[in-house]
Amino acid sequence: MRDWQTIFVALIILGAAIYVARRAWSRLRGFTKAGANSSSCETGCGKCGSASDSNTAPANSLVQIGRSMGLKR
Repeated sequence: MRDWQTIFVALIILGAAIYVARRAWSRLRGFTKAGANSSSCETGCGKCGSASDSNTAPANSLVQIGRSMGLKR
């Protein structure tokens, strides 16, 4: 006899298995030549974008974001 709790647990386990399989497939697909060419900025080589793009920060710069002093709660 199957009650609702058993079905619910089976659905959760099935969903988790699908999630893990999808993550593993995307990770393994990245090793292929087609997968490496389709994902442009995953390697971190620093050659993304055009050379005339002056709005990008250098790779070794540190950016600190904090609260604005003008806003009061």
